[in-house]
Amino acid sequence: MVVTNLLNLCYTVCNTQQKVFCQSLYKTNFPRRAVFQTTATAFCIVLFLNLTLISPAFSQNNSFWDDSDLTFFRTGGSIGLSASTYAAHGIENRRPPGVLQTNANINFLTLGLRSGFNMNYSTDDSGLRQNMNTISYSARWRWLSLQAGDVNTRLSDYSLNGTTIRGGHIRANPGNFLIEVIGGKSKRAIRPSLESAFREPSFGQWAFGAKAGIAGNAGSYFNLITFYAQDDAASLSGEIIEIKPQENLTLTPDFRVNLFNGRLTVESQFTASVFTRDLEGEPFSSSDLGIPGFITTIYQPRVSTHVNYAGKALAGFRSGLFDMNIGYERIQPGFMSLGRGTIRNDLETISISPVFRFFQNRLSIRSDVTLGRDNLLGTRLQTQSNTNIGTNVQMVFSEAFHLTTSYNLLLNDVTMNQTAAMEQDLFGQSQVSHNVLLQPNFTIIGDDFIHNIALTGGYLSINSNFKGNTHNQNSFSSRSYTGMLSYAITLPAGITLNSSGNYLTNSSNGGDIRNIGLNFGTSYALFNRKLTLGLNLGINRNKLTRESFNGPLHINRLQQLAGGFNTAYRLTNKDTFNLTLRSRNNRVLDGTGNDFTELEGSFRYQRTF
Repeated sequence: MVVTNLLNLCYTVCNTQQKVFCQSLYKTNFPRRAVFQTTATAFCIVLFLNLTLISPAFSQNNSFWDDSDLTFFRTGGSIGLSASTYAAHGIENRRPPGVLQTNANINFLTLGLRSGFNMNYSTDDSGLRQNMNTISYSARWRWLSLQAGDVNTRLSDYSLNGTTIRGGHIRANPGNFLIEVIGGKSKRAIRPSLESAFREPSFGQWAFGAKAGIAGNAGSYFNLITFYAQDDAASLSGEIIEIKPQENLTLTPDFRVNLFNGRLTVESQFTASVFTRDLEGEPFSSSDLGIPGFITTIYQPRVSTHVNYAGKALAGFRSGLFDMNIGYERIQPGFMSLGRGTIRNDLETISISPVFRFFQNRLSIRSDVTLGRDNLLGTRLQTQSNTNIGTNVQMVFSEAFHLTTSYNLLLNDVTMNQTAAMEQDLFGQSQVSHNVLLQPNFTIIGDDFIHNIALTGGYLSINSNFKGNTHNQNSFSSRSYTGMLSYAITLPAGITLNSSGNYLTNSSNGGDIRNIGLNFGTSYALFNRKLTLGLNLGINRNKLTRESFNGPLHINRLQQLAGGFNTAYRLTNKDTFNLTLRSRNNRVLDGTGNDFTELEGSFRYQRTF
């Protein structure tokens, strides 16, 4: 009887809501009206199916519930209280002297519908804050999954990738087939405001995407992906703005082929993008473009419409002793997609990555070679090309001794292109960087302790030269040597001791830098690890020597002392306390600067349920 009443209520609500939606949204543009009507219908269908399945779920174990992730009702959350204090001497306070914060969040899940609320109060902020944008729906049954609310999914690298859509997402993967559909609002309208000088206006935007594919048993697949996004010009009606509404349609074939039991893999992804910068521009007819008429019914080309592409291909070979990956990526100048954030275009990259393994994988050698360049069409005044070669060697001598070493070479060249109007010498810039790193590691495991000793040594050189006789004086060079030694021991009584020392020296055109530091830390666990105590101490000294404008050397020496104490106590499985105290002291030993001391402390209580 209860379920019957719920079904009747659902039917009435859905009927009423659809009428309201149709009446209120009839005057809006097509994307918004279609999305809301589709969402309202889909929500009523899903709710109807969920309520229909409640009755047999209580009477018997239904296979539907066994194959899904639906939960009738579940709730959770946490409450917390934190207090912090801060004091400084010698400088102005960087934060308030005292802050009190409270927070509470409650969330619930019922038949796939997720919601909740968060409440935060701080004496250092504007008071009570509440975020109600936390309603979402998700459910899974065997090969079918549904999502509604804020959805973030990836269809391909160059179409929909990283953009959050407030709407719905359906993914069906029966057997070797795949179908994905997503749609909703990808941007909200932001009106220009004189109070927020840095807030740029933007149109509301609607986005839709679909993906259909088939997969083989050996990991091969073929997918066809499309994505469409359009600004809602009516969302900023009546505003005086300089931006124009935009439109974008992409089509992406995506495939991978595995051969010889996966030893050889070939994959590719290519995205063609049709982008219109101004939807209010003059449209073209199919006769003007010489294309079939049905194409203009799908996407109307305009004066500001252009077509571009981006793509990549990868081939990989796998064997017991040798692996090889070869990749190529090209993003045409002017390529744009409304389904992802800012993307760097006008770029071509070739990558080669061989891997060698010897002595039952005890010795591994990997190299990564990347060649890149821009100005693909030769229309810019300068061309930048770069070469990055990195090699990493890992050697396992025994369970106690590991050695890792790496070398990286970076070549960067910027060349000015000759034009008819340029009669003077061409200028440019070249940069060469060498980076060498050596890391031996010793681990000694005893019956009652574990010793770990790590040593790191590095060398970095950078040489930057400006081409042209008048720019030679602006060349730059730098040499750096770094070293660090760390030691840690773990004892069975719950005590951990660690210490480290570091040294750095750098010589460049701007001056010489010397830095040395020592750090010590310990932690102790008590009462079956319910109480943890930690202590950290450190000292750091640095010296800067540089030439001043009038000739004599300028020397500046500083010393920093830092200390910290923290404790955490787990009262129950749901209640925890944390206490943290920190201190920093800066002292000028020679030269200019400020002597100051900072003290801060914080306490936090958290309960989860």
